[in-house]
Amino acid sequence: MMLVAAPALAQQRPSPPRPLRGYLIGGGGASLGQAVPAQTSLTLSAEIAENMTRNIQAYMSAVFYDNIMSDAETNQLALVGSTLSAATGTPWVFQGRDRGRSFTFGAKVLMPATSSVHPYIGGGFGALNVRRTIQELSRGNVTQAFLTQFGSADGLVHPTDTDTTHAMAEVAAGIGAVIKGAYLDVGYRYRRAFHTGSESFNISQVGAAVGVKF
Repeated sequence: MMLVAAPALAQQRPSPPRPLRGYLIGGGGASLGQAVPAQTSLTLSAEIAENMTRNIQAYMSAVFYDNIMSDAETNQLALVGSTLSAATGTPWVFQGRDRGRSFTFGAKVLMPATSSVHPYIGGGFGALNVRRTIQELSRGNVTQAFLTQFGSADGLVHPTDTDTTHAMAEVAAGIGAVIKGAYLDVGYRYRRAFHTGSESFNISQVGAAVGVKF
């Protein structure tokens, strides 16, 4: 009976979990743009990754930013508003928003850890697209007229194009965790867009995302 019972118990043991081959996740977080004090903005993200080796992942990431308008541009809107109000004798109040989208391809190096927890560092390259909207309180959308007349203080958007795309690089660090068939990621991204006037433009993002592993 003991000889029969031993193989039966061995057969009932759960099979070991399959190794992580990749994941598809979506989530949200907050970004801190190039403003003083830093302006917090809602972000939504999606990412897919696949293991190239046991410790290296290739990934593709897409992020939406609700508003990344810089402090320099916000100050310009206030300055132009006060100047026009003094010159014309009527109030001018400008409000602006820079909605952004970024697409990045890169690689992550997984640090030694347990089979279910994967700390990582990595980086990649891609593009940042920014769409600027400027509203005057009583006159509505004046984006193109404002940019044509006064330009862009931070150089992030071209004066003749309210929808501008820049090359971008990023570095990433965080922790990924496998929970049964799900994948959870908590991390930090530092992104820098280039060729924005005389200076670069940077964004810091923290966030969490969840999805499926495969």
